[in-house]
Amino acid sequence: MNRTLSIQGLYSIVALFFLYCLACVYFQVYAALAAPVVLMLVWVAITKPKYILYFVAFATPLSVHLIDERYSNANLSLPTEPLIILLFIGVLLKLLTSKNIQLAELKTVLSILILTDFAWLSITAISSTMPLISAKYVLMKSWYIVVFYFLAAKFFRSERVIKKFLWIFIASVVILSAYTLIMHSTGGFSRAFAYTAMRPFLPDHGMYAACISFIVPVLFVFAIHGKMLGYSSFLRVVCTVLFLFMVVAVALSFTRASWISLVVSLGLYFIFTLSIRFKYLVLIGVLAVGALLSNMDNLLTDLSRNKNESDDNIENHLQSVSNVTSDPSNLERLNRWSSAIRMWEDKPLMGWGPGTYTFQYGPYQLPHEMTIISTNAGTLGGIHSEYLRPLAESGILGALLFIGIILGVFLLAFKHQRLLTGADKYLSMAVFLGLVTYFAHAVLNNYSEFDKIAVPLYSFMAVLTAIEIRYQNAQKNSQE
Repeated sequence: MNRTLSIQGLYSIVALFFLYCLACVYFQVYAALAAPVVLMLVWVAITKPKYILYFVAFATPLSVHLIDERYSNANLSLPTEPLIILLFIGVLLKLLTSKNIQLAELKTVLSILILTDFAWLSITAISSTMPLISAKYVLMKSWYIVVFYFLAAKFFRSERVIKKFLWIFIASVVILSAYTLIMHSTGGFSRAFAYTAMRPFLPDHGMYAACISFIVPVLFVFAIHGKMLGYSSFLRVVCTVLFLFMVVAVALSFTRASWISLVVSLGLYFIFTLSIRFKYLVLIGVLAVGALLSNMDNLLTDLSRNKNESDDNIENHLQSVSNVTSDPSNLERLNRWSSAIRMWEDKPLMGWGPGTYTFQYGPYQLPHEMTIISTNAGTLGGIHSEYLRPLAESGILGALLFIGIILGVFLLAFKHQRLLTGADKYLSMAVFLGLVTYFAHAVLNNYSEFDKIAVPLYSFMAVLTAIEIRYQNAQKNSQE
């Protein structure tokens, strides 16, 4: 009897759906045809969000990025961003309807720092010089944090889910890199052609290099320490081959910031292998900064002698990183950074508002600092620094909180290397070194408002948080 009723119900639903489609076509309301699909996706987002999370992980590197030229930060990635918004709505509905909510993900140090940073961002959006732009920026950041940090951290309590998520993302990035290299080959692998070979999936080579760099250290750790992760010899060989392929892809992106970021990540790997404590790393950093400041005059003199500019020759292109006298790209960065500091001096506490730098920095440029690629209209990129952006847009506290998040990531990673063993230790190492590539890259560029970077950025931090929660639970169980 129940089986008959269920079959009749299925037939009824199919008939109603068919009649609905006919009505939409008859009345020429074609947009309404998407309603059943949207409702189905909302239902999946509420009941089975993990599967949409997997799909978004795969689709993100291969999504098509659309930009509204009237507003440089008004962007949309298809199909990922609508699905992220659906997941965001699903999480909010789940929170409103659930009677038994466990919020362990909110209690870790990294989570507290992220929430504090977001709270301050929201406050500075209220006092923003461009409230609409800031409100959109805060909303966009909220769905990345909710979906790819807090929701992901809940699923990442399972080691199997972490591995599956990472491999899904790796597969997509490898496909993206293979496509880009094929397109690049048609231009003879020249530097000029490298800037557009990744289109239509990404707008420029800098974002492309930052995106694919996330997985290079992950594959490196999987190849070297795959046995501790339960991987077979064959899979470790595959990881080695993919690692070498991705190194070539990053090299041929002609993105100097990403080249440097891989070197920094490799350096931290050796620091891990030498078991150097985090406090000693901080001490070394402080001494290095002190030595740099005390020899600033000599350093500036040496930099002024570097005449190497961006070039098809990789060696010359790398040496041009320190050319601050004639390389237009470097000079323009200095111009943007100087403008950001002057903006901060005018609004040191609250800043100009999240997302507003591009629209406000024009008047703060000085004529003698402007270059052949400078623009008052703000049509050729933003601040080119993830560290100076919060300083100009959210004041000194915004900058300190952003640095605090990075320090929180370092503290967790070093703690895990010291106290953990087995798979968790090396999963933590892999995602941390992936994050380091962006933290280093972010000195020279800022892409965290785009899904290509936001998804791996927050999900990799979510892995660290999930591993920390597992460790804390294990400690509590051992004490009981």
